[in-house]
Amino acid sequence: MTKYTPLVKSLCRDLKKKGFNLSLEQTYQKLLKANFINSNGQPTKWAIEKGYIGVEYYYPQGMQTGQDKADIMQVINRLPPSVVHYNDSPDLSKIENAPLKKAIKDALKDDALSAKGRKAWKYVLADIEMREKQS
Repeated sequence: MTKYTPLVKSLCRDLKKKGFNLSLEQTYQKLLKANFINSNGQPTKWAIEKGYIGVEYYYPQGMQTGQDKADIMQVINRLPPSVVHYNDSPDLSKIENAPLKKAIKDALKDDALSAKGRKAWKYVLADIEMREKQS
């Protein structure tokens, strides 16, 4: 796993736009020293809890969860639009963790998903929770 995660790259780009010319390594080192990220480039629990860093769930190849569109929409429709972030193409690229977890749990609780959808969304939920424990 690279230490130059999307978080580090994004902050580096944002800093350059504001006139700070830092390399990826310099950005990584400053975030690490300030306890915003761990050595793997992932946000620390402290930074997340303090609200300094938002956590999002990334779909590496877009929204490919092995589900029917109806099951995907059962969860997506439960999300506030402000927590869904799109990349340059029309494909969904990331969703903030806390609202996504809530939407999945609500859809599971309401029994709104097919058997296949329940299994797929439970996998996504477990993945999010595992990643949170690692940070």
